[in-house]
Amino acid sequence: MYATEPRVLNCNLCGKEEHTLIYCPAGHYVCDACHSKAAIDVLRQILETTSASDPLDILEQVMAHPSVPMHGPEHHTMVPAVIIAAIRNAGYPVPDGAIEKALERASKVPGGWCSLYGDCGAAVGVGIAVSVLTNATPLTGKQRSLALRATSFALARMLDDQPRCCKRASRIAVEVAVDFLKEHLNIILPKSKKPRCTYSPRNKQCAQEQCPFYDYSDNAEILRDAKSQVDQRKSLKD
Repeated sequence: MYATEPRVLNCNLCGKEEHTLIYCPAGHYVCDACHSKAAIDVLRQILETTSASDPLDILEQVMAHPSVPMHGPEHHTMVPAVIIAAIRNAGYPVPDGAIEKALERASKVPGGWCSLYGDCGAAVGVGIAVSVLTNATPLTGKQRSLALRATSFALARMLDDQPRCCKRASRIAVEVAVDFLKEHLNIILPKSKKPRCTYSPRNKQCAQEQCPFYDYSDNAEILRDAKSQVDQRKSLKD
């Protein structure tokens, strides 16, 4: 659940005590580091082996792994890492240790950032990627502004009045990054066709037709089956 007042809880996996606004109604709690560990391990492995230069293709490969949950702070880390990996694979120079810098910075963006802090972590991930690529610091005026602009550019594309979906936000962030890199850094990456989302059945708050990635044709059969089961139960009661 998402609360408005923090509770002090211990992580059920590592035992660390934290103030948190996100926890199970039964009182269970898993810290962001433990929540993300398996998915980040998968992310690292894929980044080490992939030769893809389309960041959306890399993102889809990572998200499809069973270790990656439907929602969570893992997605904040994926976005800048897959962007930089795609740029590297496309033959553009990247700073030494760029992917590790992106992973380290993005891992500090906590879960629930989009509502509790007013800025989606996936959008921040685009800014992190640009910051790493340009070696931005608080004192480098142009580079700093460029990183802020990248985050703002991504965030503006996420304003859809729908509940959070980490898959949707990550996809939008990566799509936006391709446009931004072309316009501002003259980095040309492939821009693949919008993926057909397969995660709707796992997302209780799925925006369905309001989401640019929702595939009604695939989900129509699921909806028909669900309706059929309801009708069958109703006929048995009658």
